[in-house]
Amino acid sequence: MSARNIKVERENRGWTLEEVAEKVGITKQSISAIENGEVYPSYKTLCKLENLFDRSHKYLFGAATPNNTKEPDGNQAE
Repeated sequence: MSARNIKVERENRGWTLEEVAEKVGITKQSISAIENGEVYPSYKTLCKLENLFDRSHKYLFGAATPNNTKEPDGNQAE
């Protein structure tokens, strides 16, 4: 699963790979690899990305929309 929404969020904010990498504390190569689905972030990095973009990991990895981060379980009232 690719983290295409990380790239979308980064570009929407006008941030470079270098800026995100600095804010998260990893290399720009690592951010690029995460965005391209080549590697998965550590739990610590994932939490930092969620906080940085104010988005859930489900959204950042394309499993939800920004406003719907719940997985359907058949018991949720919508």
